[in-house]
Amino acid sequence: MQTWEIYIGGLVQGVGFRPFVVKVATEMHLDGNVRNTNDGLHIRVNASAEDATRFYNYLLQFHPVNAIITVHSLRESPEEVFSGFSITVSDDHARPDLLLTPDISICPDCRYEMSDPGNRRYRYPFITCLNCGPRYSILTGLPYDRNNTTMDALPMCEHCIGEYNDVHSRRHFSQTNSCNECSIPIHLYGKEEKLSDDKDEILLKVNLALQEGAIVAVKGMGGYLLICDATAEAVTGTLRRRKRRPAKPFAVLYASTDQANNDVYISRREKEEMESKASPIVLCRLKPEHVVHASSIAPGLNRIGVMLPSTGLLSLIAEQFGKPLIATSGNISGSPVIYKDEEALEILGEVADMVLTYDRDITVPQDDSVVLYTAEHQQRIVLRRSRGLAPNYYPNPVMERGCLLAMGAEIKSAFSVLNRDHIYTSQYLGDQTVYESQLSYRRTLGHMINLLQARPEKIIIDAHPGYSVSHYGIALSESYGLPVTTVQHHKAHFAAVLAENDLLYVDEPVLGISWDGTGYGDDGHIWGGEFFLYSDGSVERVAHLEYYPQLLGDRMSREPALSAVALCSSNPLLVATALSRFDITEREYLTRLLKQPAGLLTSSMGRLLDGIASLLNVQQLNTYEGEAAMKLEALAGRSEDTGFDCYPVPLIRNRADWRPMIFELVRDRDAGVPLERIARKVFVSLADLVRQVARYYNVGRVAFSGGVFQNGLLVDIINSLMQNQYRLYFHRQLSCNDECIGFGQLAMVNMENTAGSDADLINLKNKNNVFSDTRENNINRGTERYRVSKRTGIIQRHYQGSQSFPGAGCC
Repeated sequence: MQTWEIYIGGLVQGVGFRPFVVKVATEMHLDGNVRNTNDGLHIRVNASAEDATRFYNYLLQFHPVNAIITVHSLRESPEEVFSGFSITVSDDHARPDLLLTPDISICPDCRYEMSDPGNRRYRYPFITCLNCGPRYSILTGLPYDRNNTTMDALPMCEHCIGEYNDVHSRRHFSQTNSCNECSIPIHLYGKEEKLSDDKDEILLKVNLALQEGAIVAVKGMGGYLLICDATAEAVTGTLRRRKRRPAKPFAVLYASTDQANNDVYISRREKEEMESKASPIVLCRLKPEHVVHASSIAPGLNRIGVMLPSTGLLSLIAEQFGKPLIATSGNISGSPVIYKDEEALEILGEVADMVLTYDRDITVPQDDSVVLYTAEHQQRIVLRRSRGLAPNYYPNPVMERGCLLAMGAEIKSAFSVLNRDHIYTSQYLGDQTVYESQLSYRRTLGHMINLLQARPEKIIIDAHPGYSVSHYGIALSESYGLPVTTVQHHKAHFAAVLAENDLLYVDEPVLGISWDGTGYGDDGHIWGGEFFLYSDGSVERVAHLEYYPQLLGDRMSREPALSAVALCSSNPLLVATALSRFDITEREYLTRLLKQPAGLLTSSMGRLLDGIASLLNVQQLNTYEGEAAMKLEALAGRSEDTGFDCYPVPLIRNRADWRPMIFELVRDRDAGVPLERIARKVFVSLADLVRQVARYYNVGRVAFSGGVFQNGLLVDIINSLMQNQYRLYFHRQLSCNDECIGFGQLAMVNMENTAGSDADLINLKNKNNVFSDTRENNINRGTERYRVSKRTGIIQRHYQGSQSFPGAGCC
């Protein structure tokens, strides 16, 4: 009998592929074995050529629902005789080259079993099977087997072992298998003492506490959540005070979409997203009549975040409580989500009245992912990519191979790793200006590098000289003798959306719109309202918002009133009104400041929207990032006029002049035009500006990236105005905010390397801060060497040295 070897790579571990192979082989009466390896799945089988081909094709066509096959092969191998078909010991000798399985929300089968009094997993909080449960968050090594997860210390009972070995069971070789008999130990703590270790008693105590207005910290799949009654304003106020979160929206946990329908409109696509295997938070429009206390949950907004239970434990709590529950990250605002039990007891004890924990450790903390569908066109927008969606990116759109580490950006941080044939973009890692977030970033990066046994050959950083993630990237490069490449922030945004939409190698030009709050520009000023043209492998900045003063540094991003002053600074008729928001001392200081030559300038679209929000008295102080812009969007969404009237924003040479728009909207405001209508006209004006620039450069393709495009109303208006004339491209898997920067850095370097052009040496001390070709033989500073590409504008810093980047313990 001939022997054949089948190889299948991709996302093939932790999805039930080995049990599936055994089941199919048994039904086909084939002998052989299957094993996990660090590059995927290897199958050996005794069969004729015809049967082997039929077996192979069946596996590829009907593979498990959560699998992704990226590579596969069938070849004849040296003859070996097998008896029966079995799963053999995994092989971990090769370096990993496979996708990492994300955590998977509780599946319908497990949810049904948990509610069935006749099932032995009735009301079992940690129910899982081959098709659901924690994966990435409990992984300690590869390949994916129980001994490489935090389930290793938790033995199975005889019944679970029987299922584990039963080829016909849905839990055959399920690495997270457990039941009420061999339950993962669960514990409930009060302020002073442990309250219970009994599952049923714990659920009862938690429910009674929630009914009485308590706040409970509950361990979820990727970290702790704080939950409390979403219908009680007083409880929400207590949570805000303890968590130090004055206005940022909370998500709401519902037991089902039927329960959520009482409060929000849910479209078909929104329902599918909520009930998907990722089960993210979905931002849904509020109904006029609702049960939740929306004004305290999402002040000034017209959507709330709806989440369904992703685990059996959350499902039991939500169903037993019977009303909506606030469910927010278990942390003090500004810090990363807490995932270690001892930290939860120490830190969350200050916020929560009870802490519910259990003995399955989390190795990788993850917030819940957040997704939005626009009201009119149902355009999907990923606002936060984390649990269930991270860390894979598939398919890989870049031609570059090897191992590259892209550090990403600072505020909404996520790194990306290109390792061999795969790209991994980390979960959302928060604001890197916070020390605890920096520690979380480094732990997560170290864990990823160790899992993949990756050995980066180059490190890519943002051009901003003050980013902590960039400093960390430079420190790693110096330690291990690696070259560093610097990519401008908004070019990385543009490259990310190009790569996501398979536009890196198109023949015709693409216009890129990169709008956000801030990014260090090539000319030393703060960019954020940028237009790029991608053609023949080259990215060129072709237009931008007219510059205005960046007042008082980063304080302007926190105070929309400062943005209003900056926008009005050139118009004596308007500046006095803008200054009136400040006390007399600040007015005098700002007046003196405005008389001086502007030092730092900005073209930020984010700050432009902040300033408009201030002028319309929507928001004068941001208590969280994007607050003013989000409330301006909500105001515009309430406009009864849904037409496309707009203010003038003329394109003069390569500058989009927003000043006529500011003058006319203030005039409308003072004339008593409804603020909702003014706000809508602002967003129509911005969409019309995009159309102007597209016409001017005569392009047929337009791609959008940057945090401004988290605005669903703006995206809808752009689609309404332009989709019949242009091909429009938005992010699909990734968030348009700075979480996509690391991915864009990889794409930008790929463009550089595939363009085939020589990099030219540059003078970094150019007096205008514009990089220029010096045609010098070398620029050496100690062991550093700098260069920039004429085609893409990428700056590269090379460190001389031969020390290799280790596969473990490097971060």
